[in-house]
Amino acid sequence: MAGVKRRKVDVECREFKEKWTAKYFFIESRNRPLCLICSESVSVKKEYNLKQHYETKHSAYQRMTGQVRKDKIAHLRNNLEKQQAVFTKASTESEDGEFVKECLTAAADILCPEKKNLFSNVSLSARTVTRRVEALATDVKHSLQDICKSTEYFSLALDESTDTTDTAQLAIFVRGVSPDFKITEDLARMVAMKDTTTGEDIFQATKTCIEDMGLEMEKLVSVTTDEAPAMVGARKGAVSLLENEMKDRGLNRELVKLHCIIHQEALCAKSATLNNVMNVVVKTVNFIRSKGLNHRQFQELLRETEGAYGDLLYHCEVRWLSRGDVLERVYHLRNEIAEFMELKGMESPEFSDAEWITQLAFLVDITKHLCRLNVQLQGRKQLMNVIYSHIVAFETKLGLWESHLQQGNFAHFPNLVEQNPQDTTAFVEVVAELKKQFSKRFSDMRSKCESFKLFATPFDIHVDASPAEIQMELIELQSNDSLRSKNNADGVSLLDFYRRYLMENNTFPHIVAHAKRVACMFGSTYVCEQFFLKLKYIKSRLRSRITDSHLEGVLRLATSSINPKIGDLARDMQNQSSH
Repeated sequence: MAGVKRRKVDVECREFKEKWTAKYFFIESRNRPLCLICSESVSVKKEYNLKQHYETKHSAYQRMTGQVRKDKIAHLRNNLEKQQAVFTKASTESEDGEFVKECLTAAADILCPEKKNLFSNVSLSARTVTRRVEALATDVKHSLQDICKSTEYFSLALDESTDTTDTAQLAIFVRGVSPDFKITEDLARMVAMKDTTTGEDIFQATKTCIEDMGLEMEKLVSVTTDEAPAMVGARKGAVSLLENEMKDRGLNRELVKLHCIIHQEALCAKSATLNNVMNVVVKTVNFIRSKGLNHRQFQELLRETEGAYGDLLYHCEVRWLSRGDVLERVYHLRNEIAEFMELKGMESPEFSDAEWITQLAFLVDITKHLCRLNVQLQGRKQLMNVIYSHIVAFETKLGLWESHLQQGNFAHFPNLVEQNPQDTTAFVEVVAELKKQFSKRFSDMRSKCESFKLFATPFDIHVDASPAEIQMELIELQSNDSLRSKNNADGVSLLDFYRRYLMENNTFPHIVAHAKRVACMFGSTYVCEQFFLKLKYIKSRLRSRITDSHLEGVLRLATSSINPKIGDLARDMQNQSSH
């Protein structure tokens, strides 16, 4: 019976809307009556309002009757539909972007020839694309602002880099956690710093960003940086000024200051080197790769000898991760390199020295271990307990490797096994220095390890080691066998456990609040590094005049995990039929 009534209402509603069109040239758009003649909308769905608009502004159309009136309505409706479809189909062929259009048309001709005309009519006007990027970026920013207003806690990641025009670009990323434990990690703002980049400048930009995004300072948990003086200076660093701002507002709560864990690992890795090996490798690679003739001849030699690799790789000191691949390639092509250097009349006795080759093999193995750790630390939305566990595990591995090398055990050094060295003193010293560097660094995270354990393994933490306000709840939690079994259940992630079980009935409010504070922390500035990598390609030497606002919009779309509401944007846009 209810279905019959609903169908009856639908029919009556449709008939009423058809009456709008027939009598007053109105149709429904976004739940509002829209005039087909002037594209104005009327807020109230009453016949009186439609009639008043029609008789006041379009009285000349009253003379149209019969088929003439129907044809005019059909024509106006058709024009409106063409305008609203501009995001997927252009009404006229664009004169710009012909190269891209030709590629699309050629691909369509092969994959879906029946759709070829649709691709040929797509508008690729530069101005049209610009407007759409602006609209999409603005929509994503508004969505992020809505999310920020509802976050319970948030953290910031700050980093600064210089683009191709020597403009300092400050990237501010926000990571917030919602009441239902949903983590959002996105670009809050990109600030082009045309003048100085002091701690005060960065602080003011960050403060403005917090206000612009609708965030509340009392919800700020931590700030992660690369430890540059302008960021973390004790008196005038941006983070210190941010901390003072919180105190001035009466927020007597600790602001956690974190040094990017990936950056710290890279600093530790610099100690794992044998200079006599690296100097020769860099010199040799540069000799082969820096001159086109040498490079071509070396590639031809590899083809003739059927080498395992087709070429050498450049070593870049700035991006130290490239060292692992360079060393490995040199090690496997050592015979071909020695032959080539001899043909060119260049002395390279090291490539015939068994001891030097052994050191190279060790350096390849230890660098690959470090690169593997670096990759583990990368990635978006990583939880602090997971990131820190990788560091703890690697420190344990260093202790094991040191012991093994002292005993002549090369089980975890596959390239070193091939050389089977008798004296491992130099290798033990390198691992011991690495171990020392790892022990000295990561102090900011070590001080929070109990906090991370409380978040990751609340059933195993000692009650006495937890904050006083959490202790009573922790005892209740650890005594609950039902929750303990659910925590260990397959398919239940850590955040799912908090979301599904601990938030129920608000039984453990302090434990849940602590978990949200830890969950929203940035362990690294990885998102900033990703951002600057995209910045390098978007604002290149060939496109250096892109404006700051357009650059931020393009980068926001390139890095955001928030999908723009294209359907709503298409309906709201007043499109020009000439596009």
